[in-house]
Amino acid sequence: MLPKVSVGRHHNLEQYRRLVGDELVDEIMALARELAGVRICHVNSTDSGGGVAELLSRRLPLMHSLGISADWRLIEGKAEFFAVTKSLHNALQGNAIDLSDADRAMYLKGNEQSARSLSGEYDVYFVHDPQPAALRRFARGGAAKWIWRCHIDSSNPDPGITRFLKPFIELYDAAVFTMPEFVLPDLEASRVTCIAPAIDPFATKNMELPPDLCQRVIRDFGIDVDRPLLVQVSRFDPWKDPLGVIQAYRLVKKQVAGVQLALIGSMAGDDPEGWEILEQVRKEAAEDPDVFVFTNLGSLEVNAFQRGCLLEGKAGGGRKRGRDSNAVPRGFPAVSG
Repeated sequence: MLPKVSVGRHHNLEQYRRLVGDELVDEIMALARELAGVRICHVNSTDSGGGVAELLSRRLPLMHSLGISADWRLIEGKAEFFAVTKSLHNALQGNAIDLSDADRAMYLKGNEQSARSLSGEYDVYFVHDPQPAALRRFARGGAAKWIWRCHIDSSNPDPGITRFLKPFIELYDAAVFTMPEFVLPDLEASRVTCIAPAIDPFATKNMELPPDLCQRVIRDFGIDVDRPLLVQVSRFDPWKDPLGVIQAYRLVKKQVAGVQLALIGSMAGDDPEGWEILEQVRKEAAEDPDVFVFTNLGSLEVNAFQRGCLLEGKAGGGRKRGRDSNAVPRGFPAVSG
């Protein structure tokens, strides 16, 4: 079998009542009862470092608390395989690439090997993003339903990649996108639906933190909490454009001399390109003591940075000044991607 990801038992649905109300919670519970006995398997390419992993790590414990049988499994592959899948990922978002015959063969071989490791014990498979998109092509027969979940904007893909991937995607019983504007062109409309992603307000990354704790965390990383701070939280990925963020910071610095920048990036096992971009970012930031580059911080630390950079008069706003002076802006945002 493909490796199974262990997930915690964070909480149950009841605590969401005060946030979303009884009607929605009761509806979810009723829907969950209709799935009694259905065995569900989510398949993606990494258990950490990316948005899909973050979503699944919170979603599966919630499903378990509702009595739904759901597992999370990972496809396997060497660095060369994931280099090809990252190219596919970029091409779906519009990057022009020339995928060689060897690259195509490597992608298909990797998906075929992973498909052989699926035992067929599930009733529904959710396959996430392009890395394992060809699994359905090689999976053994049976009555299971297959759903492909695309988490990226594939509205303007490289035409060659569309021709390559579309036949595999069309084998699925349904395709799910984040919003209508992100749908891959020319897919059969009856098989397409849209489900917006969501955050968990009870996750460590999103829960309320006291301002003094945020300031203490930021200070511990060597940042001056009495000066304004810009923050980007994302993968080190060309579509998040961390080098462009540094350029924007330099423009801001011409107007706000004391501004600082923290780039907080997650590294994922399915993204070898991320290490190359991280090195470029480090070189670009090396000569500026007010640019900080961090990788794989914990959820609490990320939360503290995102909240702390918005604090008035501290890490998010600099010292308060009179109206007639050259005031430092009070609300620099954190940008997540």
